[in-house]
Amino acid sequence: MTVQSAVVRVIGEAVKPLGFQRHGHSWYRVTSDLYAVINVQKSRWDESCYVNIAFSPVSQAENSWLPEPKCQVRFRLDSLKSVTPEGLRLLGVDSGREVSEVEFRSSLASKIGTPIAQFMSRITGLDDLKDALDSAVTERVFVHRGMRSLLDSAD
Repeated sequence: MTVQSAVVRVIGEAVKPLGFQRHGHSWYRVTSDLYAVINVQKSRWDESCYVNIAFSPVSQAENSWLPEPKCQVRFRLDSLKSVTPEGLRLLGVDSGREVSEVEFRSSLASKIGTPIAQFMSRITGLDDLKDALDSAVTERVFVHRGMRSLLDSAD
C-alpha cells in the first residue's frame, strides 16, 4: 500500500461520517453555502504525499464537484495548528517502513485523520470558515480576492 492510498483511506474513514464523499484521491462535502474538499496529492519527486484542504462558495461547484486547485480558499495540512510535525512526517516516503501496516494506519488515523475530521466538523458555512481561519490555521493560506469580501461580510 502506498502512502497516498493509506492517507486517502484514513482520511475517508475520518470524514465520511461528516457527510464527505470520495472522488478519486479527494473527499468533498457540499453544505448550504460552502463547498469543502480534502485532496491527497502525490509528490512528483518521490512516494510522499501532501494533503490539501480547500473551500469555495457552493455556487462554484458544478454537479457538486470542484477540484481543489480551483477553490477560493486553499492550504496544506501543515497550516493546521492541530497537526504536529510528527504527524506531517507520516506523509513522507519512508514513514510506513519502520512499523507494521496496522501501526502505520493507526498513527495516520490519530495524527492526520482525527485532526482533519475535528477541523472539518466545525465548518459547515462561511461563518464557521472565517472563525476557523482566524483560530485554527496559520497565516499560510491562499484566499482569493472574491472570497475575502464574502468572509469579511460573514459575521
